[in-house]
Amino acid sequence: MITEDSLIIMLTLKLRGRTGRYHLVNLLGIGEGVIKDRLRELKEAGLIQASRSGSVLSNEGIKKLSELLNNYGIVNLQEVDLTSVFGRKYNYCVMGGLAKWPSRINIIELRDIGVRNGGDAVLIMHVNCASVDIPLTDLTVEKFDPELASRIKSTYPCGMHIIAVCGRTLYYSLRGLIEIAKAVSMVQVNLSNANP
Repeated sequence: MITEDSLIIMLTLKLRGRTGRYHLVNLLGIGEGVIKDRLRELKEAGLIQASRSGSVLSNEGIKKLSELLNNYGIVNLQEVDLTSVFGRKYNYCVMGGLAKWPSRINIIELRDIGVRNGGDAVLIMHVNCASVDIPLTDLTVEKFDPELASRIKSTYPCGMHIIAVCGRTLYYSLRGLIEIAKAVSMVQVNLSNANP
């Protein structure tokens, strides 16, 4: 069973590549003892390879992480700079597309889930074929950052919703994104069960 801390460590290794234990402590803001225990568990499970220069996902770890992200419907997870959109610099921002997106969903509630789980700022976007819209507003990402909008359109397919979460640590950014993806998946499951 992969714990949330272990999943976030695996995601960090996916985003950052080989990373040492002390650097993980600084990036994630988790105690060194927790990091050490999770790395040991991941190594014993064959999901990471550890050396003096740091830890990296093993082939089995890459496969397992891909399976977990697929279960949450998260695609193309990446770090992003959203200074141009938020008007201030956040140290850690992550963004990912959600393959699952039910037609009836409360975007404000999703934003609140991201904030309750550590996000300092949450941005939900929709890739319209012509622009990257910010739902519930008349705004587009192009208005703030045409280069970012172009990057999003080239990475995510038309029609996909994108979630971006910024936090004071990479841990909180990733946790906020994961919890939003879980909530979206639950709505999808509930709607499917209600309409068999």
